[in-house]
Amino acid sequence: MPGRASTLHVYQDLGLADSQPQNMPGTEWKTRNLNSFLWGLIRQDLPVVNCRLSNGQRLGIEEIRIGRSKLQMLVTVLTLGLWAPLQISWRCCRPVPQSGRLD
Repeated sequence: MPGRASTLHVYQDLGLADSQPQNMPGTEWKTRNLNSFLWGLIRQDLPVVNCRLSNGQRLGIEEIRIGRSKLQMLVTVLTLGLWAPLQISWRCCRPVPQSGRLD
C-alpha cells in the first residue's frame, strides 16, 4: 500500500516467509474503504463474500491489511474521531487440496 501513513498487516504464521505454491493465497487483493462515526458507535461492517467455493464452502482469509492514508489520518484528527475513514484489503486462502486413496 504505497502512500499509506499507517498500515497493519495481519497474516497466517509463516505466511510471508513460507512461499511454497501450496501456501500462496487463492485470490488477489480486494480493497474497500470503510468509515466509522461517533468514535465507532456507528460503523460500516465488512462482510467478506468472495472467500467461498462455488459449492458454498467457506475458505479462510490468508492476509488482511488495514491502513489509513495521510488524508484519512488528517480527517480523523481534525474531526477528533467523529469521522474515521480507513482502508481494508484482504485476500483469501487456497482451498485445501483433496488427498487420499481411491479404493
